[in-house]
Amino acid sequence: MKKNIVITGGAGFVGSNLIRYLLKKTKYDIISLDNYSTGSHKNHVKSKRVQYIKSDSRNISKVLKDPKNIHSLFHFGEFARIYQSFLKMEECINSNSIGSNAVFNFCFTNNIKLIYSATSATIGNKGNDKNLSPYSFTKAKNLELLENLKKWFKFKFEIIYFYNVYGP
Repeated sequence: MKKNIVITGGAGFVGSNLIRYLLKKTKYDIISLDNYSTGSHKNHVKSKRVQYIKSDSRNISKVLKDPKNIHSLFHFGEFARIYQSFLKMEECINSNSIGSNAVFNFCFTNNIKLIYSATSATIGNKGNDKNLSPYSFTKAKNLELLENLKKWFKFKFEIIYFYNVYGP
């Protein structure tokens, strides 16, 4: 039986709250993969069932050496700020395009169910807002890629849309 759930961005606000929830509601062990660009050690949940790995999503296949034991992967570890994506466009593209592609490929290659963190920034103004920032553009392209992976290869994934996130 596959016994692990992986959360990229597990040291961030949303990821750490998801870890708390999964510890209460499941028997799975949790692996957090986070580069700590916005995540924090303060968000770590103390539990024998949680393992924290400091790494970039681009290195996921090198860091997670036993994919056969992974039940599912929540991909929350992306660059997540609209205004800052203009100031740090290269970081945004490295995270949201290159890093996410590595995560998608890892899940696809190892038959791991992906739960992807989307954003309302891609659907505003009847979808026209997807081109207003590097952030929304990269997130929209990831959604397009996932839909094509489903069409081409029957890749299975779920999408979670986040709007204004606050509080546990």
